[in-house]
Amino acid sequence: MVICGVELSGNDAIISLLKVEEDIFHLPDCRVRRVTCQNPDRADDLRYFQKTFAKLIEDYQIDNVVIRARLKKGKFAGGADGFKLEAALQLMPNVNVTLLSATEQKENLKKYPLPITFAETGLKKFQEPAFMAAFAYYAGQHEW
Repeated sequence: MVICGVELSGNDAIISLLKVEEDIFHLPDCRVRRVTCQNPDRADDLRYFQKTFAKLIEDYQIDNVVIRARLKKGKFAGGADGFKLEAALQLMPNVNVTLLSATEQKENLKKYPLPITFAETGLKKFQEPAFMAAFAYYAGQHEW
């Protein structure tokens, strides 16, 4: 199973891949760390973003895309552009997309905490939320 964790930040979808084989997970190399939508107000740019992400899913044979959910209201609410990108990802045909709330992520990580420190993963610091979303999804799906 290959899981793609996604953190939406501004006009970017920051990604991290997590591959699980026989209950052992590893982090495959990926040609990009983020997919950018130049202008989410333009339909052509959103289509290009969606097509680029779909190609990434196809190339790396990704089974699940897990988006770290953001608040819709309040001080820490996500921006409108981020919600457009989220919708573009959710509406891709033949792709299993899951939104993972912070509460669900905490519960899943409480059941099965990350067995290594994030620094040992070799990922960039800005990829941490995407990686944690992917790992929390895996921890929630797996029977321990």
